[in-house]
Amino acid sequence: MSQENVEIVRGVRTKLSPLSERVSQRRTLDERLFIRFPALFRLLTDRLMGLPPRSRLRRLMLARLVGRAYAAANRRDFDLVLTGLDPEFEYRPPADLTAPDQDAVFYGHDGYRRLWRTWLDAFEDLRYEPEEVLDLGDMYLATVQMRGHGSGSGVPMGLQLFQLFNWRRGLLVWQQDFGNRAEALEAAGLRE
Repeated sequence: MSQENVEIVRGVRTKLSPLSERVSQRRTLDERLFIRFPALFRLLTDRLMGLPPRSRLRRLMLARLVGRAYAAANRRDFDLVLTGLDPEFEYRPPADLTAPDQDAVFYGHDGYRRLWRTWLDAFEDLRYEPEEVLDLGDMYLATVQMRGHGSGSGVPMGLQLFQLFNWRRGLLVWQQDFGNRAEALEAAGLRE
């Protein structure tokens, strides 16, 4: 991307606190409500993302939503995770983490579940540990540690990922993962 098409990062950075193990193992009351009434989730997140990025309420709620989404994925609660994804969701994993026979892009809820099945076959104890979120308006960039052990070999794996997400109408519509922060920012049309 040429320099004239890139602007300096002007997002709001929030450090994420690790969720306690007890909280990470079960759904909260609001999560149980969102599963039962997904339109409520969409309405609330749409209103939340309509607040200015520097809004204290938006920063607190975005940090909570991101942390709880990773906690749900770590406990394999995909029904809850899918509540926040648009039915036409598009996910692009990093090319260096994609097997040669694997799709480069996964579409919709079925594609998301298929990708997780593939990864869990390779790393049955796969976990994501979010560290920070950079609110960029209608996008956010999450910095996460991906950890696990090879299912057959037991070899430990650890990798830092930069996950760029885009919101629309209260739902995530696409995600692209990068192994490099600068590449993720460039994909968002920004630079440090």
